[in-house]
Order: sequence, then structure tokens, then C-alpha cells
Amino acid sequence: MRRDIYGIIIVILASVLFAQCSCEEERRRVEHKVIPRERLAELNRWMVQNDSIMIVHMCDSLGLDSIPDGRGIWRTIYYFGDPNAMAVDLKSRVSLSYVISDFLSCDTFYITKRNGVKEFDIVQNDEPLGLVEAIEGLHKGARGTVVLMPDKGYGLVGDGERIRGRKIIRYDFELLDVKRVLN
Repeated sequence: MRRDIYGIIIVILASVLFAQCSCEEERRRVEHKVIPRERLAELNRWMVQNDSIMIVHMCDSLGLDSIPDGRGIWRTIYYFGDPNAMAVDLKSRVSLSYVISDFLSCDTFYITKRNGVKEFDIVQNDEPLGLVEAIEGLHKGARGTVVLMPDKGYGLVGDGERIRGRKIIRYDFELLDVKRVLN
């Protein structure tokens, strides 16, 4: 009798272990599936479209009269700056004061008043491409809000510090100075 019970227990344990191994193999096989390029492109288009819809609704709810430029940048310029001053172009070095925040949650990431004024060359810098494109053509003293889609902001990976990947970023900025870069 006892021998029969041990036999049944061994059979049950063997069945459980076999089933668990089979599940583990299936899980590994599923993890290593390659997603086709077309599917990734379709998913990316959907995400971009979804981001655009969220930006439009959020701009409306915040009362931002932002104008999309078709490149993933929404600009609201309150003051274009002194028209007699030099405009930002590819040969400029700019000084900005800004607040960077998550557009949807309004969480603040960086404030230049804490970190000091941000100064950078337009051509060579570590700033998001969307910010650089948004301030081109503006003059010293310009103030505004720029909303950047993830591909124009910090992309899929974020900035490695405070900003996570795929964030829609908001810059509230003032262009403090524009200088010509010496060649």
C-alpha cells in the first residue's frame, strides 16, 4: 500500500516537472520571436498618431494656442524677440532659460534657474533636435512654449537621468542671448 502511494507521488511529481519544463521551453521560444519590420513600422505610426492626438487635446485643455509644424513640434511663441537683434541660425550660440517638463503629467524634469543658464551652439550640441529647430529664426528675448514628440525630444531611451523614454516634452523658454559663433 505504501509502495503504491509513493509510486503515485513520484508519477505526479514527474508530471508536474515535465509540464513546467515544457512551459519554460515555450516561454523561451516566444521571447525570441522576431517582430517583422512592417509590424514595427505600423506600431510606430500608431504611436506617433496617438501622441499627436494627446498633444492636441492637452493643448486645448491648457489653453495653449500651439501650432504643429508637421515635424513633431508644436510651438506657441508669446514674443518673437527684438527684431533688430540677431536671429538664431546655424552659426549661432544661444543662451536659454527654460523649464523642461512632461507634457502630459506636468512633472518637472529640469529648471535652468537651479542648473544655471543653458548655453549651446546650434550646430553642435546635446539638445533635442526639436528644440533647436523650434528656436531657429527667433531673436534675443523670445519667449514661448515648445512641445516635442518623443522622436524630436529624448527618443526611445530618454536622457539617461530624469527623462524616461517615449516622453512628450514641454519646454517653457526664454531666449536670453544670441551670438555669432567664430569660425
